[in-house]
Amino acid sequence: MEINKISVIVPIYNVEKLLARCLDSIINQTFNNLEIILINDGSSDKSGEICDLYAKKDSRIIVIHKKNGGQSSARNAGINVASGNFLAFVDSDDWIVKDMYEYLLKIMKETGSDISNLDYIYVQDKVDEINSEIVCKVFESKEILREYLHEGTVRGSYSFCRNLYKKHLFDGIEFPVGKINEDIVTNFLVLRKARKMVKSNYIGYFYYQDSASTTRGGLKKRDFDLLNACEELESITVDEHYSDIKYLVKIKHARSYFSLLAKIAFYGIADKELKQKQVITELTRKIRKYYFILILSPIPFNRKLMITALSIHFSCLSVPLAFYKKIKSR
Repeated sequence: MEINKISVIVPIYNVEKLLARCLDSIINQTFNNLEIILINDGSSDKSGEICDLYAKKDSRIIVIHKKNGGQSSARNAGINVASGNFLAFVDSDDWIVKDMYEYLLKIMKETGSDISNLDYIYVQDKVDEINSEIVCKVFESKEILREYLHEGTVRGSYSFCRNLYKKHLFDGIEFPVGKINEDIVTNFLVLRKARKMVKSNYIGYFYYQDSASTTRGGLKKRDFDLLNACEELESITVDEHYSDIKYLVKIKHARSYFSLLAKIAFYGIADKELKQKQVITELTRKIRKYYFILILSPIPFNRKLMITALSIHFSCLSVPLAFYKKIKSR
C-alpha cells in the first residue's frame, strides 16, 4: 500500500517578521506525514537563522540555503529534492488553516483526482477561519484548463499555493528562472497533464497583502514579465481544439495591459528608467484596442468601470485615486 507523503515547498527571502506565522501553520497541520522544504533564497535578514531553528525542532524540515535566484529558482530547488508523492507550495508571508492538507488529500482521493484545490482570501492580519456550506466540483481534461483560465479572468489568481498536486505532473516542467508572474504558464502546463481536478470553496489559504508585496508598489520593468507570460500562453494554446480556451487566453492577455496601467494609477512608477508618459500612452492604446474584448468578458463589473475610465484618459482614474488616498491618510 502506497504511503501518502506531501512535500511542502516554501521559498523564503527576507521575511523574518512573518516567517514564524507561516511555518507554524505548516508544522501544526492535522496531516502529519509532511516533508517541509524551506529554501532560504539568499536572505540578508534573519530568515535563514529562523529556518535552522525550526529544523532543529522538527525533523520533517529540510533547509536549503542558496544564493538568491528568485522564487522560481527556489521552487525548482525544492522540487528537485522533494521525496513525497504529492507536492504543495506555500509563500513565506502567507499561512494556511490547520487541516488544509488533510482536506485536500481527502477530496483528491474521494474523486480520483490528480489535483485538488481550495479557496482563499486576501488578508492583512490573522483572521478566524471563514467558511459556509462546502461545495466541491470535479473537472476533467479540457474542462480543467477552461476552469483555470476562467477563474484567473474573473478573480485574477493563478497561484500554485492553493493546490495539492500529484508529483508526477511536474516531470519535465520547471518554473522559469528570473521571471515574475511565473505561475500563469507553469500552472497551465501542469494542469494540461492532469486527468481530473477537484475544486472546493473551502477557505484554507490566507494571502498576506501589504505595501511591500511583489504585486504592490510602483511599476517596475520586471512587471512587464506579465505580458511575456501571456504571449507564451497564447503561443502554446494556438493549436487548442477548444476555441473558448484560446478566447480566455486572449482575454488574459488583454487584461494584462489594464493590470499594468491600473498599477501605475494606484502606485505610480518606481523604475526611473521607465518613461511615464510613454508607458501610459502605449498601455492606454492597448486598452482601447482590446476594449470590447474586455467589456464583453466575464471579468468583474468594477474592473470594467476602471477599464472604461482608463480607456478615456489616464486621469479619469488617477485623479480620484489620488484624492481618495489623501483622504484616507488623514
